[in-house]
Parts: sequence; structure tokens; C-alpha cells
Amino acid sequence: MGRREHAVAAGTRQLEALALWLRAQRQRKGISYATMAKTINYRFTASVLSRAANGHTVPSWRLVEAYTSACDAEAGTTEALRLWKAARWAEENRRRRGGTPQDFQDLAATVDSALTHPQLIETFGQLRHAMIQLRAKEGQPSLSALQHKAGRTPNGRHHRLPKSSLSAILRGEAIPSREHVTAFMETMGQSRRKVQRWETAWDRIADKDTAPPSTRISRRHLMPEETTPPAHTARTPAAVVIRIQEAPTTAHSTQDTPAADNPPLKHAVAPGDFDYLRIHGPQTRKRARLTRTWLRPQPPLPPAGYTRAGLPIRNPRRYGPPFTDSTQPLGPTPATPHGPGVPVPTWVKPPTVETILVKRVRQPRPTPATETTLQLRLPQKPSAFRT
Repeated sequence: MGRREHAVAAGTRQLEALALWLRAQRQRKGISYATMAKTINYRFTASVLSRAANGHTVPSWRLVEAYTSACDAEAGTTEALRLWKAARWAEENRRRRGGTPQDFQDLAATVDSALTHPQLIETFGQLRHAMIQLRAKEGQPSLSALQHKAGRTPNGRHHRLPKSSLSAILRGEAIPSREHVTAFMETMGQSRRKVQRWETAWDRIADKDTAPPSTRISRRHLMPEETTPPAHTARTPAAVVIRIQEAPTTAHSTQDTPAADNPPLKHAVAPGDFDYLRIHGPQTRKRARLTRTWLRPQPPLPPAGYTRAGLPIRNPRRYGPPFTDSTQPLGPTPATPHGPGVPVPTWVKPPTVETILVKRVRQPRPTPATETTLQLRLPQKPSAFRT
């Protein structure tokens, strides 16, 4: 048996229980650590086996498994795994709550466990926190072990739970899919009933995340014939088409057309709205179409970084070819009088209709794609369209 071992000085009662159980297996067998190391073909030395049962740190599962194998305690592997998981979880909790007073640690553990219940999770951030806790309770298995345990898809071509995707999910850099949540919970040993609860929680978060935000429509953006804002549907439409129509104003009325026939129009879009469309409009998204009429010079992009001297690193903005009117040669605009009684020059661009198609990045799954058209009327510009 060798010399007598020191008393167990563990930081948590779970780690103390694991160390005492390991020592009991060696005492039952009645062998020394050197004999144990020889039995397992020196996969671990005698000093390493001794440190596994001193209670100072939580040993790895490979070390615990080799310890039980050297003591011929394969029948107690299930009990050893349970004690090891409890010790790892208790050590992780003590590390996380290092700044929590001793009197409130039990209360903090209870509240933390309640907030990670699948019926109380409301965001993907809370779901990620719950996945981290479940992994810690299972002894913090490696990502490769989780990928291997989850298996492959039915066609056998891909992993159900790739370690690269799981790493990004646990770091908060990616949102888990429903298939990822199902595979993760099954790998954690959850029953089918509990897995269904987690799937329901994911569906609830996804439905809440795709719901349209509450929108307030200003009355100055309504057409003259509209008195109430349009009612929103249960979901955001898949596509919104904005049609911008230019109409002549009273300044361009002629003697043949009285001014009463051309009443002043209310501006449906303020000038600042076009700046917003240029900066945040659909040209910044994929699969979006914006007419060249509104691609005017834009403000500079934010700096991509700063040099060591503190100078900003500019990201150049790419401009398309300038828009010109094919009916008028380049050069200064001729001083043509405009006003009541003066006919409109023939080279002035006639009223046109431009279309801006705004596509949503994420399409609603349950409802079919719909389309909403907004008619916006603008006064015609007196000069030619130039950049």
C-alpha cells in the first residue's frame, strides 16, 4: 500500500466526493500507485495517478477512466462519470461566481438555473447561455467529441453538429439553426421530451425575431387622399415597391392650362428621405435594384481603420457613370425664362416614373411572399437632370 496519503483538501464537496471514491477503489484493491501504473501500461505515471485522488484539482476523464481500470472497477464507471461531471460543474460555477458573496452563491445558482429553462428563454443570447451551461454540466466535452457523438446527416455527407459551427455559436458569433439545437441537446443526453421543449423555444424565438417592428407613419408622408395610415399585416411583406412620380407644378402652367388645373401638391417625401435612401437604401443590400437617377454623389464611407500616426484609412466609394440627358448636349444650362405664360422647353425631361425595389434579407417562412406599392408624387424639377 505504501505510505499513508494526506487528507483530501478539495475546494468543493463534489470534488471531495470524487477524490474519496477514487481512494476507496484503490483501498479495496489493496495496490500501490506504482502497481496501478504498470497495470495500465504506464499510460499515466504513479505521481499523476496520485494527484488524481488528492482533491486539489479536477482530473481529466481519461485519467479517471484509467484509475478505475487499474483498480478493476469497470462496474463503477457510471458512478465515476457522474461524480466527475458533478465535480467539473461545481468547479466551473465557483470560477464564474468568484465575485459573488458566499451567502448569495446558492441563490445565484438557483436564479441562473431558472433563467436557462427552455420555457423562459426569449432570445438567442439566452439560448447560447443555456447551451454553455449544459455543456459545462456534462463535463465540458471538447467540440470534436461533440461532433463525433452527434453523428452525420441521413445522407452521410455532412456532420449534424460541425465543430466550426458550434464554436461560432458558443462564442456568440453565429445563431444556431433548429437542426443544431436538436443535435446539441441529443448529444447532451437530453430525453426526447426535453429536446422537443428546446425545439419549441427555438421556434418561439425565431417567430419573435422575424415579426415586423412597430412602425409609426408620419402624416406628412401620406398622400392627400389618404386620411389614415395603411394597416400592417401580421408579417412584414416580402417586397416593397416605391414608385416616385414627378408631376408639373403651378410654375410650369401655361395659358392653355389654367393654374387651377395644377393645384400645389403636398410633398410625399422630404429631401432628407432621399439622403437616407442613398446611405441606407437598397443599394447596400444584395439583390436590390436602384435607378441611376438617384445615384448622386454620396457622403464618404466611415474610415476602415487608423494608421500608427493616427490618420484615418479611407475606404474609397465607387461611383457609376454620370447621368446625362440624351436630348441636351453637355454644357452650361441655357438661361431660359420660366414662369406663368412661358411654354416649357422641349428639352426638359418629361414626367417619369422611377422604381425602387427593396428586398428583405430574411423572408418569412409561414406566409407566402406579398408585395406592397406606395405611390409617391414629387414636383418636376425645372432644370435638366445632371449629376
